[in-house]
Amino acid sequence: MKNFFRKQWFLVISLVIVFFAGLVRFYDLGVVPHGMTWDEAAIGYNGHAIWTTRRDEWLTRLPTSFRSFGDYKAPAAIYLSGAFTKIFGLNLLALRLPFAIGGVVAVGAMILLVKEWGKVFSWPENQQNALALIGGFMLATSPWHIHYSRTGFESGLSLTLLIIGSYSLLVGLAGKKLNKLFLLIAVLSAVINVYTYHSAKLVVPLLGIVTAWQFRDKLKTNWKEIILFILSGLALLYPLIKDSLYGKGLERASTLIVAKTDSVLEMVSILFSQFFAHFSPSYLVFGETHTLRHGDGVWGVFLMPVFILIILGVISVFRFKSSKGWGLAMAWIIIGILPAALGAELVPHSNRSLLALPGFIIMALMGLRYLSDLILQSKLNQKISGSHGEKNMVWVSVMGTLLLWQSLLFVNYLNHYFVNFSKDSADDFADGYLEAFDYVKQFENEVDKIVFTSDYGQPYIFALFSRKTNPIWYQGGSLVKYEFKDVNEGDLSRENAIIVSSKNDTDLLEKEADKVIYGSDGLIRFKIFKR
Repeated sequence: MKNFFRKQWFLVISLVIVFFAGLVRFYDLGVVPHGMTWDEAAIGYNGHAIWTTRRDEWLTRLPTSFRSFGDYKAPAAIYLSGAFTKIFGLNLLALRLPFAIGGVVAVGAMILLVKEWGKVFSWPENQQNALALIGGFMLATSPWHIHYSRTGFESGLSLTLLIIGSYSLLVGLAGKKLNKLFLLIAVLSAVINVYTYHSAKLVVPLLGIVTAWQFRDKLKTNWKEIILFILSGLALLYPLIKDSLYGKGLERASTLIVAKTDSVLEMVSILFSQFFAHFSPSYLVFGETHTLRHGDGVWGVFLMPVFILIILGVISVFRFKSSKGWGLAMAWIIIGILPAALGAELVPHSNRSLLALPGFIIMALMGLRYLSDLILQSKLNQKISGSHGEKNMVWVSVMGTLLLWQSLLFVNYLNHYFVNFSKDSADDFADGYLEAFDYVKQFENEVDKIVFTSDYGQPYIFALFSRKTNPIWYQGGSLVKYEFKDVNEGDLSRENAIIVSSKNDTDLLEKEADKVIYGSDGLIRFKIFKR
């Protein structure tokens, strides 16, 4: 056993890190965050509708862009979640399961990416495996990544595909000959990614171009094969290109600052301002966010030790400018943040900038190398030895302190996430909707009308999700007894009806209600009255 571990230590530790990432991402997945956003409900319902009827909620057959609330969602995550809800039922756990699996896969892929990165950019061979494991651990413990692995946001799946695609592209281009299998994987990952998340439509091609530039000499000698791969990718993107030109595939472009500003100077000024907002410590470390849908509001993109290492990595750029790895890492960060910087609202935006995360981690690893070299070369490290003559004691102490600091902060983060955030996020995750609809739907055949508050937004999609309503029945009038509106006290005078009010809709006390739905924060979400 000892010999096996000695020979296979990299594989064993990699599996431990991936297993640990899985524990964090799967624990209480259907409970925390409690409730679900209306975007999650839309993804889950439309995916289930596609797999059961081949149509979305608007009866569009196998759409390339999902109309949903008029935001025309990318299709891949919806089709994938639909497969899971088809197998496990239309419920919150089944909806989130593919996103959590994607988060775990991303950690394993990050280990492989960093290891290949070290080979390509000539990191010391004795450091490559250790840095790859540390990179995977950084992703596994990133509050940013954990949040988007536990909720139904397309960005988490997009990040996984981006890491897989980048790793495959490096392997495909870095050898003496083109590795056509890995180039094929890179192309497929890129294509699926563009179908997964709107930000990927900008990030994937730009990052691909920058990466390809690093291997431009090889591309020149293999240009025929490269063109064939590019044309194959474009052919697979034909439905999306057609939808963008003749359908609603570019509808989200109307939310960019390009469409909101009147002059180039104003646009550039806003772009720079919004871009650099994503480098603020209050955002990166201390959890600044406009909504708890995009973070817990206390813990930021990564923990403090990683942030410090990123700063050291940036400092080291000025000492090692000749390394191609620095340029690609910085380009990844810049390109990853662009979709968020181009948005016309909610800046900084952790969801739209999630694709920058691997670039930040690689920059942190650059900083770790820089710090390690400084300590190993210091006179203090060379002078101090252990009680039994052990060398590099200062280096061991500093590295051990960083690991312990990261681990303790991470335990503190988990405690906040599963205890405080699960309560604080009740409003942002529309907590109570499913419980309310599960209660009232049992009376549909007994009453003439169900008046349901619209105070929390988009109640109809939660009705469809809870009732598992066939979209054909929905468009045919299945919700005819439901009336979604701002409830007032006059509604309580209706006969043979159920009135569902929010905590703000009426002045009546909860004790006068027939049923009260509480959120995970212990506060009233809905008051239900039978008339």
